[in-house]
Amino acid sequence: MTRSTWDDAEAAHLADVSGLARRLLAAEDPYEVALEIMGTSAMVMRVDPAGSVYRIWGVLTDWIELKPDERERAEAEMARAAREWLALDLADRGAVGTYLDYWEYDVCGYERSQPDRGAVAPDF
Repeated sequence: MTRSTWDDAEAAHLADVSGLARRLLAAEDPYEVALEIMGTSAMVMRVDPAGSVYRIWGVLTDWIELKPDERERAEAEMARAAREWLALDLADRGAVGTYLDYWEYDVCGYERSQPDRGAVAPDF
């Protein structure tokens, strides 16, 4: 049975990501704040949904690192991800799940889990 509410650690992580998303939108260098979102998520990887958040922001930061000539496009996607995150009702687990699913699989290109493989990272 899926829980309808977040536990304290999960809620704290969501709040941390929201604070960083607000900072990212105002940042001169969104890449640096995106790295902070990854770092915050890495520290609580066992907390739902930190793994998905980490993977999403990992792809977005990798985009800048691996394709510096596409930095402007990558930063625009970071801003879109942050705006969409901030528009979520974080109390709605389903809405958060839909956001994560869209960004992790549809935007970032991870393959959906298969019974014997787990999530597979996209190629750059």
